[in-house]
Amino acid sequence: MVSTLMTPPVPPKFTKRDDRPAVRQSKNKVYCRLQEYLDAQEITRSALSEQTGLTPAAIRGLCDNTTKRFDADTLVVICDFFGIEVGDLLIKVPRE
Repeated sequence: MVSTLMTPPVPPKFTKRDDRPAVRQSKNKVYCRLQEYLDAQEITRSALSEQTGLTPAAIRGLCDNTTKRFDADTLVVICDFFGIEVGDLLIKVPRE
């Protein structure tokens, strides 16, 4: 009986987002205007969280533009709340 040892798969090397060639080469980024909509309607982040059921962390990430991935369901809830389209909430701006 011959036993063969299988080597475990090697996980891909982690590359920080800002170190990825595609990200470095991009001259633009996505900017979320949620804080502008909140300010215009004088709504607090916590009030938005309570009225929509979204987590404060999700709202904070969008308001502070620290979110790197956008959840489609979250965006739909916010857009429905304000009566806007996703393209009104997320815009492309030049990278600093």
